[in-house]
Amino acid sequence: MGVLQLQQITECHENAIEGIMVYDNFNRTRKLAMVLFLLNFVLLFIDYSNRTKGLWNSNDGYFDLFYSHVILGSVSLVIFLFSYKLTVSTASEITLSHKLYVILYSFFILCLTAVVSGLIDQEIHGQITVYIMGCIIIAVMFSYNHKVTALLYGLSCAAFMMLLTVSQKDPDIRQGNYINAFSIVVISYFISSLLYKLKQQDLRYKYYLEDLVTERTKELQTVNDLLSQEILERKRSEMEMLKLDRLNMIGEMAASISHEVRNPMTTVKGFLQLLRKKQESKDREYFDLMIEELDRANTILTEFLSIRGNKPTFLEWHNINDIVTSTLPLIQADAQTNDKLLTVELNDLPDIKLDIQEIRQLLLNLVRNGFEAMAPGGQLKIRTFTTNSEVALVVLDEGSGIEQCILEKLGTPFFTTKEQGTGLGLAVCYGIVLHHNGRISIETSSKGSAFYVYFKLSN
Repeated sequence: MGVLQLQQITECHENAIEGIMVYDNFNRTRKLAMVLFLLNFVLLFIDYSNRTKGLWNSNDGYFDLFYSHVILGSVSLVIFLFSYKLTVSTASEITLSHKLYVILYSFFILCLTAVVSGLIDQEIHGQITVYIMGCIIIAVMFSYNHKVTALLYGLSCAAFMMLLTVSQKDPDIRQGNYINAFSIVVISYFISSLLYKLKQQDLRYKYYLEDLVTERTKELQTVNDLLSQEILERKRSEMEMLKLDRLNMIGEMAASISHEVRNPMTTVKGFLQLLRKKQESKDREYFDLMIEELDRANTILTEFLSIRGNKPTFLEWHNINDIVTSTLPLIQADAQTNDKLLTVELNDLPDIKLDIQEIRQLLLNLVRNGFEAMAPGGQLKIRTFTTNSEVALVVLDEGSGIEQCILEKLGTPFFTTKEQGTGLGLAVCYGIVLHHNGRISIETSSKGSAFYVYFKLSN
């Protein structure tokens, strides 16, 4: 890539680069004005020394030189003070006033040095050193575009040539000064243009690199987000697989031991019932307690069997609304017993293949969990609706919500927050939904929880 080759960037960045360069020129103008104002005291001291030597009387050029120094100091002081009126803290605040402020001071320096070299110095020693210094200072200190640079040097050079023509009578000296002035203007213009391009290129590279870093950062962020999402999905899948493995394990345990356990339990229960009739009334309560515990154990075995993954499921065409309606009396009785309110919203649904007994058990488990999560007077809502590809059954309660640490473990066998719970109710629900190739989604907050059960539309 060439030294002066410019990187193509957006118009927005071009404007920003131009603003930065004007901002730098503005700050340099303030500093240069302060330096020239302080330097002017040295020049005035030299003028005073020339006066004491009697040079003012012998040559009017020294007197004119004094006035030029006064003008330089006065204008520099005004420029320095005026910079606080045009105060600017960032490049984005640059306006046209700031641009004109910088250009006018540069034009003033070039014109003043042109007058000193083209008119006053010709009366003293016939040199153009001051104009050369002015051109070099402006070229090095400020960064202007080509048009402004050409205008500044062109106007100052024209003024210098006219003044030199009028003031210098010696044709040889005049011709030499013409050549020197033209050469320094060309050199200054080249230096100014070169520095402008280099600085512009440097800023363009900076913006290009910033854009490149931003773009790569976005790409890395996107990749990181995808990886994070994939990790979360993998962890979720692993948790689901672990949960399914537990369900299958417990199901297999239930299938293998339920028959062997139920038979002796049934025998024991029968003998207890027989002995109960022969005992006195004061001992019957103990037999009632033993029979009740056997029934509880039998219920747990039944829940074990409901979890079993390879349990035969009898799928027939049913409508979930009909199942909800047929189960409603039992749910309403539970609501009255628990002092809870119940609302039902059933929307039109297509028939799908279901095991009616399992869906009824799923509904009862979710409803009873909802009742237990609410304080007396709380309202539970059962709702059904359909999407493009699924039928949904929703149970919403007004409980205190579910904590995140508990939410992640819901459906895990034997995990429960109830004192008398077995930790199999939601495990049974997940098992039933698994039999029907459905899915469960949970939404929870401090105002309550909602269990969404989705079943795919049957073909």
